[in-house]
Amino acid sequence: MTEQEIKKLRLIIILTSIVGLLSSFSITVTTFAYGIGDNTLFILLLFPTLFISTILEIAKIRVGFFLTLLTALAYAYILTSEVGYFLVFNFGNAVLLLVLLLPYIAFLTLIPLTTTYLTKNLKQKKGFQISSIVLAIGIFTFSIADRQNKNYYDNIFIDAEINAQSQIILNCKPSFGDSRNFIITTKSKELEEQIKKYGEYYQGSYFLQNTTIIKNFNFTKLKSITVRKFGDHKLSPKLTWTKNELNGDTDFLTP
Repeated sequence: MTEQEIKKLRLIIILTSIVGLLSSFSITVTTFAYGIGDNTLFILLLFPTLFISTILEIAKIRVGFFLTLLTALAYAYILTSEVGYFLVFNFGNAVLLLVLLLPYIAFLTLIPLTTTYLTKNLKQKKGFQISSIVLAIGIFTFSIADRQNKNYYDNIFIDAEINAQSQIILNCKPSFGDSRNFIITTKSKELEEQIKKYGEYYQGSYFLQNTTIIKNFNFTKLKSITVRKFGDHKLSPKLTWTKNELNGDTDFLTP
């Protein structure tokens, strides 16, 4: 690379880092306010790290580009799941386009840019550069492909009836007072016993509050649901029904 090309590449990296900083500020503030589980502290540390690395880039200190590469990889890893959800289920949300997809694209772009800058004097630079491009594209592709067969956890309310023939009718709703529902009709001695044990009996029905289910989706298409727990009690064995066995409104199951 010529000196002019190196200067231009460095400028592009600095500008992309600034875009990443500005667009990820909202993620950092939201994380600080509400937290996102085990990754909360990690995300809060990434923003000041990216800020420092950007300053070092401007000062032409090589370690800054290493820090930017590591930070970009970390951000890409953390945001991939959220971006996949956004692209599949919520792509029409213009706000998330700016505060989630934009920083994600910026960080993915920084991976090959910083790799190219750091390996510009190596004999194997072509291999590193091509690998970094493939990695960035692969991460983005994975964020979507991961939704091809994805499980989501949810809680629903079940009003269960058991007739004289031991047939079980599960009336499933988002919550007790919600009018949206679908019906599952099944027969299982184990399920019947557990409904009677953990359900709250009321006027011929068993109320099962906070029933944990696993929803399996092929992108936006519901494939099946699995009842996992009644409250704090794990169902044994877990029972699964396909979408065709769910009679009624299942739109509320969309993640």
